Amino acid sequence: MISYKTGQRKIIMDYLIKNKDKFVNAEEILEYMKKNKQEVGLTTIYRFLNLLEKNNNVRVETENHTKYYQYVPQENSNHLFLKCKSCGKSLNLKCQEFEDINKHIKKEHKFKLDFNTIIYGTCDNCSK
Repeated sequence: MISYKTGQRKIIMDYLIKNKDKFVNAEEILEYMKKNKQEVGLTTIYRFLNLLEKNNNVRVETENHTKYYQYVPQENSNHLFLKCKSCGKSLNLKCQEFEDINKHIKKEHKFKLDFNTIIYGTCDNCSK
């Protein structure tokens, strides 16, 4: 886990953890910081997000030339994630069936899945 060198980093981490069920972008974090009367530049936010990405503390997705970040608790770093294309909700799929599939893919297809494995679909709420 990343150590906090500034109060700004702690607030950014708190925001990411609080929103761990969805992807957020740097501009959303900046807006949150402004609402909480925290002066921080977009460059500072991007630097910290890049550090978190490098250390596998966030999952990154790019859409329309914008990077989106989602906090990844260390205990979840090697699981499959399901993401709703409608609302953006992300679920950590922790079940033995996935472990069996992961082993099959590695053994039979010589391919190792990483923590960024995301399957897209539609959640139950958005399907209604």
